[in-house]
Amino acid sequence: MPNLTELAIRNFKPGLYMDDRTPAFGIRVGKNRKTWIVLREPNRTKVTIGHYPALGLSDARKKAMATLSAPPQQQSQLTFPQAVEMFLAQPRWRESSKRVLTSSLRHFDWKRQLNKITHEDVASALEAISGVSARAHALKDIRTFFNWCVPRYLPSSPCIGMKMDTQPSRDRVLSDDELKRVWKAAETAGYPFGTIVRLLILTGQRKSEIGNLRWEHLSDGFGNLPGAITKNGREHSFAIGPWASALIPAKNDRVTGGVRPFVFSASNDKLKPYNGYTFHLKQLQKASQTSGWTLHDLRRTFVTNLAALGVPVHVAEKQINHASGTLSGVAAIYNRYSYHEEMAEAVALWEGQLQKVVGG
Repeated sequence: MPNLTELAIRNFKPGLYMDDRTPAFGIRVGKNRKTWIVLREPNRTKVTIGHYPALGLSDARKKAMATLSAPPQQQSQLTFPQAVEMFLAQPRWRESSKRVLTSSLRHFDWKRQLNKITHEDVASALEAISGVSARAHALKDIRTFFNWCVPRYLPSSPCIGMKMDTQPSRDRVLSDDELKRVWKAAETAGYPFGTIVRLLILTGQRKSEIGNLRWEHLSDGFGNLPGAITKNGREHSFAIGPWASALIPAKNDRVTGGVRPFVFSASNDKLKPYNGYTFHLKQLQKASQTSGWTLHDLRRTFVTNLAALGVPVHVAEKQINHASGTLSGVAAIYNRYSYHEEMAEAVALWEGQLQKVVGG
């Protein structure tokens, strides 16, 4: 029985090689692929846990130990809801990520044992989801969940071989007429959704970043977001102009233990952030007699209008926390300037233009 080392693995000829350090762990070498395996009791069943070199020797040993140490009854009796609860309980998730995952995994309402869920079950659940984007996000999240289950509770994922639908790149920008109608409808909609929409138009932020604003994030005409609620995990400051500041509700809605923590609270629980985007967006589109746009398109509309007003690209990208633009990579590491003054000037310029568009 050989001692598995990186050097030895690279030189192995086709065959099965078991490790002398970790019993029941080895590698199967074929003509085109090297596959890590473990032999699970009671029947010494071969279970694939990954492929070399994508999964290195050290990580493969750890994965093998996790697979071999999982109690057989845990694999056979664990239900899907129980596994999801443990998956979401991991400390690795940011608050915003956990909320998105929780919502996405609701598309899959199986109550049975985890190891009874098949490839066909997942495919059927995905087919029932309307909308290419929603279906793609659901597949991404259920695949992440099942990958976490392997090898903890499953020998393999039922999502193997499933691919996301091709999604066309969006380039939707609202016209001035559409923007005016959406703004007027958002005024009528009021707090919280209507106010959130107007702040998205005025500041160019993501819906999750405005929707999850806490009072302590606001100071002196700026929003200061911790990495826990931004998409790229970076701290982010953005300018809030006078018009946008006037839209932010007063901090006077009290709940048990003090003031409600979020600027925009859920209607059924003042301690949680607002999260009714899908339902209220449909209502807003109907009221404004517009269609074919998403809340993220308001962000693209914001940036496009800043460009038309002559705002430099790097200032616009700083305002919207765009990680892949001109202030990324080495430039982002060495350029620590805040651009606060420039961002404030840019949003003031946009507010003046928007007043002309929507009629004052």
